[in-house]
Amino acid sequence: MDVAGTEDGIKKPTTTFSACFGDTFIMLHPIKYATMLAEKMEKHGATGWLVKTGWSGGRYGYGSRIKLPYTRKIIDAIHSGSLLNAEYKKTEIFGFEISTEVEGVTSEILDPINTVSSLC
Repeated sequence: MDVAGTEDGIKKPTTTFSACFGDTFIMLHPIKYATMLAEKMEKHGATGWLVKTGWSGGRYGYGSRIKLPYTRKIIDAIHSGSLLNAEYKKTEIFGFEISTEVEGVTSEILDPINTVSSLC
């Protein structure tokens, strides 16, 4: 995967892959940590949210970063609890449930498949 860095001034993409953020610092297999997290979430009735805040719309040169005001609106909806009552659709491949609407956010960016053009 080609991605540009998040640091200031990094414009040229470099190929990188990490199965788990910080994987060089963890002692156990990432699946063990995922299992432990799932168990604790179930035990305590916690909800979890994956929020895409980075690149959207295709590879470097075609897309752009998700606008910060949109990210803030999504986080606000999580904090207020409104996303708990939202409508969702399930993705084909991974089975993620994606909110179809968040107040103040362009609905097209909520599902990444909508942001990738055929040119990518």
